[in-house]
Amino acid sequence: MRVPTDSEPVPDEVDAFVVEVYERVLADPGVAFAAVADEFAARRSDFERAVRVLRRLRLLEEGDPLVAVSPETAQVELFLPLRRAQRQLLPFTDAFGRARRGSSARPTTGVYRDIRDIRARLAKAAHECESEVLMMQTCIAQEPPEARYARPLMLDAVRRGARVRLLYPHTGRGDTVTRSYLRDVVEAGGEVRTSSDIFERFIVFDRRIAFILTPGDEDGDGHAVAVVEEPAISGFLCRVHEHAWQSAMRFSPRQPGYSDALDVLKTSILALLASGLTDNAIARRVGISERTLRRHIAVIMRDMSADSRFQAGVTAAKAGLVEPTPNEPTQNEPDPNESTPDGPARPEPVPNEPVPNEPSPNEPAPTGDPSPGGPPCS
Repeated sequence: MRVPTDSEPVPDEVDAFVVEVYERVLADPGVAFAAVADEFAARRSDFERAVRVLRRLRLLEEGDPLVAVSPETAQVELFLPLRRAQRQLLPFTDAFGRARRGSSARPTTGVYRDIRDIRARLAKAAHECESEVLMMQTCIAQEPPEARYARPLMLDAVRRGARVRLLYPHTGRGDTVTRSYLRDVVEAGGEVRTSSDIFERFIVFDRRIAFILTPGDEDGDGHAVAVVEEPAISGFLCRVHEHAWQSAMRFSPRQPGYSDALDVLKTSILALLASGLTDNAIARRVGISERTLRRHIAVIMRDMSADSRFQAGVTAAKAGLVEPTPNEPTQNEPDPNESTPDGPARPEPVPNEPVPNEPSPNEPAPTGDPSPGGPPCS
């Protein structure tokens, strides 16, 4: 009978089944591995995994038969090597501190791609944070693993008394998971605001160390994080955050859905439509998926009686609903469709001319505001 060894990898952590196996061994000290394995024959792979987990936690002795160990004894056995390693690292800690103090005038910067390195540095900076965390996060569904890993670190910093201020796009209000997280931050004492002008992703701890998340390729791969310990750069990012913070809207868990941010989101979409951007570019700018964007645009076109997306944007700009873009004539500029002394006007565009990425005429338009619950940037 093969007995799993402690050197084998442990794919999972403790769960109810692991506890059940531990209780079974406690009930019959010295029971043979084969006997217990037969009892759990229907879940043989789970049983072998449970034995590996228990041995890793030192709750089962090695070998056969199976002998349970008390959690107190296991705890001591696990902690002793750590304490020994801690004592051995003390001289190096002192040396590192002296070197850092001696080179404090020299900024340190590194770019990391390995998720383990990134998480370790994020966790260290968060746990050492004493006073303030500033975070700006763009698109929700395109949020890289590093940003998702930072979420519990933000909550922990709030609970330890640090001032935490998070900036998210308005679409964060409509994403169920993100909204739940932002609610937890606010209820713990943090501050959250949303804006349509979130254009960068970074975290700054104590205005001292900054984590700048770089975008990946079109498939979402290739994310990297620049870790910067340079006061000038950290200070600049803090000013960027403060500038966006002043015009952002406060997030309140008591306000349902997008709340007042929905009108701001529609205004942003109108302005980008007037500039002639593609669906993909607009969706990335405002932080939603193209499918959700099309639902918003369908409602906007219906409300403005527009035949095309571009027409809706230009109509809104001429009506003063959005700021005119550089490509649009203002009141002080001649309309390019009017005749001028230099020659005739340019030809009128063909009515109802199709616009790239516009939904098929047969596609039904929504009957009301797009549901804010769809996954942004998916």
